[in-house]
Amino acid sequence: MSAATPSAPRPDAEPLRIELAPLRSRPGIGALLGYERAAGIPLHRRFFTVLAGVLLLTAAIVVALWWLGRIGMLERVPLLAGFGVFYGLLGAAGFLWYAVALSRRAKLALFAWTNGWAYADLLQDTRRPGAAFTRMRRSMERGVVASDDPRIPFELGIVHSVGSRDEGATLQRPFGFVELPLPVKVPHIVLRNRRRSIVPTLGLRGARMDLEGHFATTFQLLVPEGYQRDALYIFTPDLMARVLDLGAAGELELVEDRAYLYLPARTRFDAPDVMRGIIELAEELHRRLAARTAAYRDETAVPIAHGEGVTIGLGGQRLGGQGVSLLAVAATSAAVILSAGITAFALFGGNLLRSFGG
Repeated sequence: MSAATPSAPRPDAEPLRIELAPLRSRPGIGALLGYERAAGIPLHRRFFTVLAGVLLLTAAIVVALWWLGRIGMLERVPLLAGFGVFYGLLGAAGFLWYAVALSRRAKLALFAWTNGWAYADLLQDTRRPGAAFTRMRRSMERGVVASDDPRIPFELGIVHSVGSRDEGATLQRPFGFVELPLPVKVPHIVLRNRRRSIVPTLGLRGARMDLEGHFATTFQLLVPEGYQRDALYIFTPDLMARVLDLGAAGELELVEDRAYLYLPARTRFDAPDVMRGIIELAEELHRRLAARTAAYRDETAVPIAHGEGVTIGLGGQRLGGQGVSLLAVAATSAAVILSAGITAFALFGGNLLRSFGG
């Protein structure tokens, strides 16, 4: 690895100005309808279509309960009325959740367009190289904002694992992400959060480096064997301190020529203070990582490989193994225990109940 000298910012560089006003106001019905048209949202997922569906469901429940009352069924089975009320409330809660999410994405879109950035309401199967993305069979990204400004090129959004007709969804919690480009390809390095990891690191093979000081209680570095020195060169203490500034749940991953900042799915990108902090952090991470990696060269890559454009040795391109989500492990374990319990009760439950009965 060769050392890289951080480049000083140009004195004539225009300061980055972000307009946050669209995030401070709540969009009205007209703005929501305009957003749906501009974002190309399909008709069946638009506000008034969903509202009409909820109203029809409510009307159907009311009519059904009225009919059941007329024939005397509700007197004989009062629980039917409870089911009707439950499904009515469920439909209302679902519509409220949908309307709030739509309003937040509309604010994000107005924010992106005001600042001259691109926006997508929905992206599917983007195949990003980050470890949290690659394990998903099928992914869905919502509210994606993208900037090609050379001072702060980034993409951000919320990712969900979804299923299809042929297969179920991969067990993976939704998460927020910020993607930043790097000037060169670097080894695969994960700054893992010990408290709540988003990147599925269980099962990944590589060196697990314990850090010093107050970082040791929050972070752990995962790097391919032989690249420990490279990781310490890139991940400086001040860089990790900036990741901590976002809270105790942030993680950072370098893979190929991309950096990924991972955040909990509850991150409110539509909140002005949150977005300001993320944009400032993304700008600083982009500048610092570019300075630390611009002159990076993997000494283990053979000279002929450099001529072919391969800058990272095969051992450093990816952490070995297949990452497994702790959620998947917990769900599988629960299913096995439940199945064993049902089987045991089917085999021995009768004798056990008779023994209690004397």
